[in-house]
Amino acid sequence: MLKYLSYVSQQSHSLTDSALENMLSQARSSNEAAGITGMLICYEGLFIQFLEGKEEDITSLFEKISKDKRHQEVLILDYGYSETRSFADWSMAFESLNPEEAREITGYKNLNRQALFSEAIDKEHPALQLLKSFIKNL
Repeated sequence: MLKYLSYVSQQSHSLTDSALENMLSQARSSNEAAGITGMLICYEGLFIQFLEGKEEDITSLFEKISKDKRHQEVLILDYGYSETRSFADWSMAFESLNPEEAREITGYKNLNRQALFSEAIDKEHPALQLLKSFIKNL
């Protein structure tokens, strides 16, 4: 049984392309070694991420992310267990979105900071809808 977890966080500071590439390279390497797969979306200073793997590995990684100084306002969107992976071929898929692309994917959903961090966390949360769209279109 695999654990999955998705969260949204605000970047504590703007990451340069180089810093983002370094972060992704490190994440892909450590995720591959731990058998963790998932997706990271960067959207206007936000991280939206979906992780899946062994329960203890996901729990440990999320604790590390929660303490990482690059993240603020870390908010769990969803978690649970699954028999199969959504991102089986990706140690860390990555997508950087602009507002128009996000609007196309989520339709009427608003992905501004207030909406992401103040809406009730349910299956209709805009960030979850964005992640589900990527999973569906793999």
